[in-house]
Amino acid sequence: MNNTFVALYRAGRLCRVSVRRLVVAAGLALSCMGAQASDPYPAQPVRIVVPYGGGGIADQVPRLLGNQLQRRLGQAFIIESKPGAGGLIGADYLLRQPADGYSVLSAATNNLVINQFLFPDQQLDPLKQFTPIAKLVSVPLLVVVNAQLPIRTVDELVAYLRVAKGSANYGSPSAGTLPHLAGALLLQASHTKAVHVPYRGGGAMVTGLGAGEVQFAVIGYSSVQAMLQSGRVRALAVVAPQRLAVLPDVPTVQEAGWGKLLTAIPANWWMLVAHKDTPTDRIAILSSAVVSALQEPGLVRQYEDAGLHIEAQAGPDLEKELQEEALAWQERLKGLDLNR
Repeated sequence: MNNTFVALYRAGRLCRVSVRRLVVAAGLALSCMGAQASDPYPAQPVRIVVPYGGGGIADQVPRLLGNQLQRRLGQAFIIESKPGAGGLIGADYLLRQPADGYSVLSAATNNLVINQFLFPDQQLDPLKQFTPIAKLVSVPLLVVVNAQLPIRTVDELVAYLRVAKGSANYGSPSAGTLPHLAGALLLQASHTKAVHVPYRGGGAMVTGLGAGEVQFAVIGYSSVQAMLQSGRVRALAVVAPQRLAVLPDVPTVQEAGWGKLLTAIPANWWMLVAHKDTPTDRIAILSSAVVSALQEPGLVRQYEDAGLHIEAQAGPDLEKELQEEALAWQERLKGLDLNR
């Protein structure tokens, strides 16, 4: 009996010790979880994924913004370029990262409201896979040509294309980007033809334009700024209601007699987005910081000097706006010859 009692006592004591250990362990785990949940964000550097090659607007917009965000949030914002397939590679890369707010995407128009119609086999649904953080800037486009060509107006470009009968080339940073679609829309509106030449990024495309590999392009000012200043590229018209302050002598397409291009070719824009499952509190922190940064006079001046218009838009209305724009692009793309 005594031996049995001792055995039972020891078993009960061990059980109580095990229970106490489990309780302590559970308490520590809950404490750690609580500490993790209350950790300030961001507690480490944030990567801004750029789905295009270096150079041009694609790199400039997030890099300038990242400098301001670092000052506001106390962490580095690192640019990570993942170019290819009209931005699909970069978008897919972001979706494979943890949805923790430490990787975000600097998305252009095509990444969110166009690619799903251009590349249906990719089963891409960006409006369901991403959530907007903030709209950053819009990018009025320029019709530009290699300066060695004797072309100084849109009329002369159209005449040149009609004589070329499809042998001329136009460039873009990548297939499916807005400069690609804008070039195709210009051809459609002017009833002309040309061969599309996609590059790996805006910098490479502009270098090709300056070298005469392609004869014309429809692209944002900052991408061709250096080439314009060097005289290797010539601007014919700006696709916007008003002239650009940085190019006061370049007429609008309306002034050039091609007002229909203004409705045919929408302005490009850039937006910061995150994985749809990113915690809403982190989205809110980023949105607030971005909108605040876009009111910084120094950043405003840098963007305006690059021919960009500040948008600084955040909130639930952005998702509705994206849905409406996606429907408009779906209609616009019907029957468009992209000769990819």
